Amino acid sequence: MDIDVSALKALVREKDLSLDVVVETIEQALHVAYMHTAGAAERARVSVDRKTGHVVVMASERDEEGNVIREYDDTPEGFGRIAATTARQVLLTRLREAEDDVTLIEFTGREG
Repeated sequence: MDIDVSALKALVREKDLSLDVVVETIEQALHVAYMHTAGAAERARVSVDRKTGHVVVMASERDEEGNVIREYDDTPEGFGRIAATTARQVLLTRLREAEDDVTLIEFTGREG
């Protein structure tokens, strides 16, 4: 799955948010979507390459003490379609929260 980086940067400019905040929000949203797929690994992380927009789900296998034995690519087949619906709702909610935080910071300390 790939994300259009130019569209992502346009969103950052439009909403006046940090690229890191938006990418982290997308990663969290995609993680939620991944966890709703059949056979999802308990310990997994989603990462978005900030230059290419490539998305990968990395799952980890651990021993009894919790040490990582290995990590492997566990991006589901057709994840783009599956993730889009779930991720969209999570993303919109979190972006709205981030915008509210920016607005709150702007008005903090003002009297009216």
